[in-house]
Order: sequence, then structure tokens, then C-alpha cells
Amino acid sequence: MFRTPISIPSTIRRWWGYYRSILGSYHEYAVLILLPALYFRFSYPIFTHNSATLSFYLAVVFFFLPIKTAAALWGFVACGRDNRNHYGKSRYSTGLLATPLKRKSPWRIPAWILSGIFVIWTYAYGTASPFPEASELVRDPVFVEHQKSNASYFIAASFWNNEPVLDHWTREMTSLIEVLGPQNVYLSLTENDSEDNTASKLLHYARKLTKMEVQHSLNITRELRGYPSNMPWENIPHRMAYMANLRNGALQPLYENNTPFRTLVLMNDVVFHHTDVLKLIIASNGKTMACSVDMDGATLYDQWVLRDSCGRATTGFWPFFMDSKDRAVVRRGGVLNVGTCWNGIVALDADPFLNMTLRRKGSWNGDPLRFPQPPGCIISECALLPLTLINQTSDPIVVMDSSVVVAYTVHWWNYYAVWLRMPVVRLWMRVFEEWWWGAWWIFFGDGLKWIGLDDGKEMGECVVEGWPECGSKATWKKGSVRLKKKQTTE
Repeated sequence: MFRTPISIPSTIRRWWGYYRSILGSYHEYAVLILLPALYFRFSYPIFTHNSATLSFYLAVVFFFLPIKTAAALWGFVACGRDNRNHYGKSRYSTGLLATPLKRKSPWRIPAWILSGIFVIWTYAYGTASPFPEASELVRDPVFVEHQKSNASYFIAASFWNNEPVLDHWTREMTSLIEVLGPQNVYLSLTENDSEDNTASKLLHYARKLTKMEVQHSLNITRELRGYPSNMPWENIPHRMAYMANLRNGALQPLYENNTPFRTLVLMNDVVFHHTDVLKLIIASNGKTMACSVDMDGATLYDQWVLRDSCGRATTGFWPFFMDSKDRAVVRRGGVLNVGTCWNGIVALDADPFLNMTLRRKGSWNGDPLRFPQPPGCIISECALLPLTLINQTSDPIVVMDSSVVVAYTVHWWNYYAVWLRMPVVRLWMRVFEEWWWGAWWIFFGDGLKWIGLDDGKEMGECVVEGWPECGSKATWKKGSVRLKKKQTTE
């Protein structure tokens, strides 16, 4: 006849019984550790050192310990004075929320006290923002001197199909301009051939810059990329020449402006935090240039350009460098000398790019510097610029600030620049990551380094000669850089 309506609570209890019968006493670990770990694992699906281990660590820190500690505390408070010594078996802390330590264990109370302290530390400090306050950075002697001399900053950025990152980018750029002072900044924006709403978003931002009374320019072009039949876009030399022209277009207002800019900031279409640029400006003081670290997916993005101080290639995996001292600097988030770099954002002394009458120093005697066109061999325009500076200036020093991490999507920026640098995750990296990466580098380090385009088989790639000798105190010498074409495909 008519069936009795199914009781939802009883159905849930029945399935819960099946679940517990399958997993036995381990059901709480599945709910509080395994399921959250799977969530963290597939939120950032990369197959490297930190995919599984970090996911389980985060599950324990953010789910298991807080819930179990809260349950133990609730049971202790709610059971009454006579039963407090037996709260591990009370109805408030049984089943899913039962304490994992045996009732008679002498370590029960100290363990929960330590767990409680760790949980409080995690949420009070461990999840704090990894980014410093801008007010702290502007008190650095570099910015104090800049303020006294009324220093100005030229910032250039190029865009193509960047609609997903522009809301974040414009917000952080606005914060940066407010810190540096709207009257001290010139922002040059270029966009070409985008197939999304990049151009319209930049036009909207340009109107905001006008209201902020920020000097700026926005150059939007179409059909700039081009696909000539004799040299398609996939052709590497054509792409490098195109990118050099594009970057020079973003610098054009610098050559036309009669302002003695102090610092030049060049940006790829990256997701960043405004304090990142402040840190690079500080790092570039007295140096040829300072660059960031750009991550994309599981690896460092700009491996083609990055070389250590004696010209050795790097790997895509943290901490990137072949030399143990360089790796130690990266692990602690320090600034280290490199040979060449770009990696998302660079800050440079603007002097070589200015007209001669506007220069503060005499280290650059030639015409205003531009991105060079590729020579007869294949090399990134981003490597040619620092090599040109190194070859024509005295005492050139190029540095990378390994604490400045940028990315090409908001997703990966949140992972590398925020999640991995939270204090609670840094704790995991120090305890677990150090020995794991030690083994990783022993077995795979040399095999993962960049060996050239198409795994070193690309004919015509540039070979850079004149690097300082590794392990010596030798430095770059003016005019020592030489480029030659790789002749073999081996």
C-alpha cells in the first residue's frame, strides 16, 4: 500500500554505522585528516615535494588538532568535577571527538595543553600575513634618503590577455602608488592584441589614475604580434625581437619625459603584493638591478634567464641553485648575488636609461639604454639587458631577493607567496622540508637544471662567455661578456 516515509536521521545513523564498521576506530582520522588533506591536495594539484606531505600537515593543523583540542576542553569543563578525571570517556568526547590518548596515560593532560598552545599560536600568529607593513619598509635608510632627495619612480608594465589578474594587479599598484606618493610616480602601461577584456580594464584604471593625479600613459595597439609567413610567431628569434620592441614601447615615455627618475621598475604581467616592489627598490640600492622570484605551476618560470653568480644554470624547483650557499640564502628568504635574472619584476637604477643631462652618476656614458635586439644567436631579451649593463658599467652587481615571490595567476600566487610563507607552514618547511630537499638534491639536483632550449638541442642558442670563476673572489670585468652561437645539436 503506502510506504512509511524514510527517516532521514535514522538513515544518516545507519550510513554512519556502515562507515564506522568499515573504518573501525580510525574513522575520526578519515574525517578530520584524510578528507581535509584531499581538499588541500587537490586545491593545488602539483606533483612535487610538498603536494601530499603539506596537505596532511595542513589537515592536522587546521582541522584535527583544533577540533580534538576543543572537544577535550569541552569534555573537561562540561562533565562535572567528579568526572573530570574520566572526561576521555564522557558523552561529550566520544565517537568522532574522542580523545586519542588513553585515559590512564600520564601524558594525556600535558599533550592537550601543548596542543592547545599550538592551536592558539597557529591562529594568533601562525596564519599571519607573510608580507611586511609598508610603513616598516619606508623607514629603511634607502627610502629615507629617497624622500629627502624627492626621488621619483618610473614603472612600466605590458599586458596581453590578463583579464583574470588585473583586478588584483590594479589594486596592488594603487597601494604601491599611495606609498611612493602619486606625485613621485610615472606609470607606463602597454597592451596589445588581447582577446579578452584586458584593454577595457586598463582604460578604466587609467581613468582612476587621472583622478589620483598620477602621471601615466596607456598604449593600446592591435595586430602588433603579426604572423609573417617567412617568420611565424613560433620562431624564437622573431619572438625575442618582438618582446624587445614591446618592452621598449613601454619605456618610450621615459625617454620623452624630462624627469630625472631615480628608480626604474619593469614588470611582467604578474600577480604581486605592493610591498614586493618596495623590497626590490631597497635591494637595488647601489646595485645594477634586483629581481624577484616568479613561480608558475610546480616550477620557477624564468629558468632560461636566471643564472647564478658564475653563470651556472638553475633548476625549476626550490631552492633553485646548484651552490649550497645560494640554496641556504633562498631557504631563509635572503638577497643573493646572481649573474642574470628577470623573473617577473626588476628594479634598476634609472641612470643608464635617462638622457645624459638627467643622469646623477657617470657610470653610463652611452646613449639611453634600451632593450637590445637579439644578436645572431638566440637569447632572451630579459637576459640581454642585464648582460649589457654588466658589460658596460663598473662594479656591476645583480641580485635576487628570494623573499619576493610573484606568479602569473592568482591561484599560484596564493600558493607560493601566501600559503607557503605563512609562519605555520614555514615551521613545516623547516622541520620536514629541509631533510626531504637534501635527499632530493642528492639524487635529482643536477638532473633537473636548465640545459637550454629544447633540452639543449636548439641550434643557434647563445653561449655566454666571460663569467667569473666559480668558487673564486673574481667579479665581472667591464667588457668581459661575449656571446657566441652554439654550433651543435648535442
